[in-house]
Amino acid sequence: MRKGKLRRNRLDERQEQKLLQIEHNGCWIAFWGLAISLFVGCCLGLEWRNLVGEWIVFMGLSLYIVIACLKNGIWDRKLEPTPKVNLCASIIAGIVCGVLQFARSYRKYQALAGSAAAGVFMLVFTVAVCYAAVSFVAFLYRRRVERLESEEEEEDEQ
Repeated sequence: MRKGKLRRNRLDERQEQKLLQIEHNGCWIAFWGLAISLFVGCCLGLEWRNLVGEWIVFMGLSLYIVIACLKNGIWDRKLEPTPKVNLCASIIAGIVCGVLQFARSYRKYQALAGSAAAGVFMLVFTVAVCYAAVSFVAFLYRRRVERLESEEEEEDEQ
């Protein structure tokens, strides 16, 4: 093969769709595998410097997915970006972080009341930050969808 000459795609439509599905599944396996790895590492009391590699890859993958979906005007297959859904997702994240903080604190200090207070603080803080972040992303999503729809209308008129 000569330099500069591109190879043509040798896959038919069925194979192309199958490859996309395989890549899709691989992406989500990596995402949830990294999330579980980080969670288990935190539960075991590993220090953050031991989890930095996984954290960087996880955050890079998360940012890529969010930015790519926003750019293309995609939110989710089943959920709408409503305040109720945003709050439910934020509460789930808050519970996970609160329980994790409680467990880490109790394991380290053996103080039930202090650990519970730390867990509740982390739960409330995480819910507030997540709700604000998801609401902001939902706002950006709605703006992007409006822009994409107006571009489509302009193209249809021409």
